[in-house]
Amino acid sequence: MKFFILICSIFSSVQLFAQKDLIDQHLNSDFYSTQFTGFYLYDPILKEEIFTYNGNKFFTPASNTKIFTLYTAMKMLGDSIPAFKYQLIGEELHIEGTGDPTFLHPKYKNNRAVDFLKNNGTKIVFHWNNFDEESFLPGWTWDDFRKDYSPERSQFPINENMVSISKTGNSVKTFPTYFEQFTQIKTMLEPRDFYDNKFYINQQKRSEKVPFIVNETVIEKSLTEILGKPVDMIKTPMGANSKIFYSQKSDDVYREMMENSDNFLAEHLLILASSTMSGKLSSAQVIDYAKNNFLKDLKQKPEWFDGSGLSRYNLFTPQSFVQVLEKMYNEFPEQRLHSIFPIGGKTGTIKNRYKDSTTPYIYAKTGTLNNNVTLSGYVKTKSGRTFIFSLMNNNSTKDLSLIRNENEKLLRIVRDNY
Repeated sequence: MKFFILICSIFSSVQLFAQKDLIDQHLNSDFYSTQFTGFYLYDPILKEEIFTYNGNKFFTPASNTKIFTLYTAMKMLGDSIPAFKYQLIGEELHIEGTGDPTFLHPKYKNNRAVDFLKNNGTKIVFHWNNFDEESFLPGWTWDDFRKDYSPERSQFPINENMVSISKTGNSVKTFPTYFEQFTQIKTMLEPRDFYDNKFYINQQKRSEKVPFIVNETVIEKSLTEILGKPVDMIKTPMGANSKIFYSQKSDDVYREMMENSDNFLAEHLLILASSTMSGKLSSAQVIDYAKNNFLKDLKQKPEWFDGSGLSRYNLFTPQSFVQVLEKMYNEFPEQRLHSIFPIGGKTGTIKNRYKDSTTPYIYAKTGTLNNNVTLSGYVKTKSGRTFIFSLMNNNSTKDLSLIRNENEKLLRIVRDNY
């Protein structure tokens, strides 16, 4: 019997060595030699490290940052998004923004918030005093101001804080309609002035979508036109007896953020989370709160600056991502996580990858910045095990699609051999 156990032990050790050797050979190939790569693989059932390769080193995470944002939002928000705080005083409906990004968002057809604002009170009194952070965050690229993936953050977003421009012949229409007077058919280097809400669409284009500069006048004029009633902007705080109006289901927002790597939703989920705390809306405040409460046991404390991963100042380790993913795995139903994360070969930013199996085996969030590719999530092996992984590639001069190809090969090694 002892001899049998010894043989089994030796066989198991040899098999484990062979499995790790396959991963090691792949990561130490010439392909990865000119970049910085980290990989951490973990078994959440046995609670043991399976493989680490620079797992405790810091990387620029790109949109993998949204995993931290997702976990924070799932811990702090309920099943529905808080759209705004409100109080009906006589004929006046007083409101205060919470950062709800779904208000007139083109991907959400839920008009509950708009209908409530239209049908209550003869006038809106907007308390515009609870958000004084910068519209952009440290480490963001300054010339992204005109890109649709980088609109401004605010306490009451409208249409993703972007103006939708459509052109027919020499006629221009915009939404919000307030911006029509500031839009021209004209060929310019950029579709918007840097400092002003002046927009341009060239003759060859039929449509354009450009971030606008958020200010009191824009919100007042836009809401007045949208709601068909007067809107007054004031700086005094809301009354103590205000209530919260809820809009979209939270998981619908989480899913859109994760599947399509939506930066705007990610940033505002942190602002929404801060609306459940005392004080003004602040993503910095909620990041500190999450780090000191939900994430205080992380083995490597992250440098965390935003919700989306646009910031070049963000620094996280593969092991930290695995720790957060393990928390999610233990705290929320697997089916719910699978419905939120992109699914290899099926949905989101990895729908065209990991298609070599009829059964999905990758549930993970991508991340991309110039020279950086990341992927973190869950992998199901052929033996039926679920592993948590984080794979981070920084400082590469190669075509990013080539890096994704090699990463896919690596995860197939894990799937096929464990």
